[in-house]
Amino acid sequence: MRDAGTIRERIFQALIKRYQADGESALVEIDALLRGDVVPGHTALTTDIDKLLSKVADAEEKMATLRRHYGTN
Repeated sequence: MRDAGTIRERIFQALIKRYQADGESALVEIDALLRGDVVPGHTALTTDIDKLLSKVADAEEKMATLRRHYGTN
């Protein structure tokens, strides 16, 4: 059986982990783009980085909103 905790606590933690993973994934992609680890001929770097930064900001905002309204973790 899984670790104890209310369903609310478990949902909260699952969402926090999802948002952290989404933000980290986007940051890794940005790092790869900035290092030049991209497909040859790729020309939309600033557009791609802008989209990825939006994903990071969205994930951070979701975590902050979740914490503000539903938890203290």
